[in-house]
Amino acid sequence: MTVFSVLLEAIRGKKPASPALREVSLAGALTSGLYEVSQAMATPVGDVQRSLDLIVSASTSILRVERCVLLLKTPGQEHLVPRSVAGIPRGRQFDKYRQEIHDSVFSQILASGEGMIVSEGRIGADRKLLRLMRRLNVRGFLAAPVAGPSGTVGVLAAATPLDNRDLSEVDLKLLSVMANFAAVALENAQLVSRLDRKAKKIAAILEISRALNEEHHPSVLFQLIVDRATELMGASSGSVVLVDAKSGVLRIEAERGLGEGVKESVVLPLGEGITGWVAQEGKPVLVSDVRNDPRYVEANPRVRSEMAVPIKWGNEVVGVLNLDHYDVSAFAEEDLELLEAFGNAAAVALKNANILGEQGDP
Repeated sequence: MTVFSVLLEAIRGKKPASPALREVSLAGALTSGLYEVSQAMATPVGDVQRSLDLIVSASTSILRVERCVLLLKTPGQEHLVPRSVAGIPRGRQFDKYRQEIHDSVFSQILASGEGMIVSEGRIGADRKLLRLMRRLNVRGFLAAPVAGPSGTVGVLAAATPLDNRDLSEVDLKLLSVMANFAAVALENAQLVSRLDRKAKKIAAILEISRALNEEHHPSVLFQLIVDRATELMGASSGSVVLVDAKSGVLRIEAERGLGEGVKESVVLPLGEGITGWVAQEGKPVLVSDVRNDPRYVEANPRVRSEMAVPIKWGNEVVGVLNLDHYDVSAFAEEDLELLEAFGNAAAVALKNANILGEQGDP
């Protein structure tokens, strides 16, 4: 069955009392919905929110339901987060019963990757779902998974047919088609975002390379490295910390976002905290949630993610380049690899300025 035939079959439903009027109404709903889908897929991929809004709006029109909502996984959030809503609003009912909806419906879809039809005729002996529907003032609803390359990333749900019909498998197929459109829009946006970030990374590395050839004052180079690393990876704060060869402690040489007076006041013993551990072990580290890492020493209660790489010349660790973020799982492995490239640039800056006291190659 083609997508078009699924759409057409879904909107026809039961035979109406006035066939001519019914066909005109259904044709209008289909035309309007398909137009919105075409607009969504033609929208520039950088404007993913508009694409999602159009897809959800089209779902409401084509399925002839009171409302639709698209919910997506969001880092740091326990439940799915509404990303787009269309149709007749229902106040705060969803927020009030969010936990129950998640446990009864959405968690099953996320785990199985399969859609679901919930109606009085299908619930049977499940009184819990029936009570939930009544609290939400819903006369049946559908939910379909939004599947990404790495698994289910969200749910598209539609509630209460406007013509009081019983929801069917054809309705679920249609909603699944719309969920697939949403998944494509999200994947396209992520692809463009990755390409954009890659281009910005290359530009930043080129800028730092030029600076290494033209500027020999280490403080200027360190600040440039911290600024570009923080900007590229959306970090809340960043710092270049050097090992004091005489005392063995770590001191901040350049920073961004740490706040006034922090650079001058912070002195970290070797081995203490994640930064001190990296300096001692000479290994990069990526921490998705610092609250679960025993090495972490709290300096800012808002920090959730951290990554740090050693600044090395030969086998000697001379410092650490560190980034923090207020969100959980804010950094990826590719970010850590880029940070290592910045760490290498910081080492070259030190070498060029003869801060290591080395006159020749190591």
